[in-house]
Amino acid sequence: MVADGLSTLVGQRFVVENKVGAGGLIGAEFVARAEPDGYTLLYANTSVVAVIPALQPKISYDPAAFVPVGFVSNSPQLLIASPKFPAKTVRELVAYAKENPGKLNFASGGVGSLPHLTYELFRLESGIDAIHVPYAGGAPATAALIAGQADVLFDLVRTRVKSGDVRALAITGETRDPELPDVPTIGEAGFPAVTSTSFTALVAPPGTPKALAARLNSRLNELHQSAEFQARMKSFGLVPKASTPEEFAAYAAREREKWVRVVKLSGAKPE
Repeated sequence: MVADGLSTLVGQRFVVENKVGAGGLIGAEFVARAEPDGYTLLYANTSVVAVIPALQPKISYDPAAFVPVGFVSNSPQLLIASPKFPAKTVRELVAYAKENPGKLNFASGGVGSLPHLTYELFRLESGIDAIHVPYAGGAPATAALIAGQADVLFDLVRTRVKSGDVRALAITGETRDPELPDVPTIGEAGFPAVTSTSFTALVAPPGTPKALAARLNSRLNELHQSAEFQARMKSFGLVPKASTPEEFAAYAAREREKWVRVVKLSGAKPE
């Protein structure tokens, strides 16, 4: 979707080469070693820019060395509950957990995933005692929640909320989602520090001229002005976001700092 849009705007074909594995680590390492000529870009996400570096500080690339192009999307997670779980608000959830220590099951899409670390952040801020139950991906975790085999989780599951399969207790962004206006922010519930977004962005190899990144940023932001692009992003449950390269770089640095702190305080480890 992004590659197709940029191909049209730049006038040169962008070819998607999937370097799958290790949560995006393999692709990040590949781009970190690529020539800084503008012909290789990384479709980066929260994992490769902030979470993996927090969990594995000895990785072979420096996430801060990538040259930022700009945001593609920045999507807050939702704190959702099983329809069988009694709590209907975040405060009720916290009260339940404190009245029933060790009974609350907090699912996630895997150890070391962004939903897992978001749970750890929430646990640290709320002081609850819960059991982390990792699944092999977000889909089986959500399925377990719907079946009542798990109580709550953090994830990007707007379609499930809209369909009524799960109950949204809060959103982890700083503002409410226009698509889900009745869902409060977790800050409104008393936990403003529990912000967590799943972002995607374009970054270039270290050493890429900033002028070249700025030209790519201009085309990327032009793509954001397309109503079709906006609609397609939202159909995938993503919140499109335009930015300058500097705005993305500053945000990514804050995210790395936050998740390093959470990993240190919680003792979370990679799988």
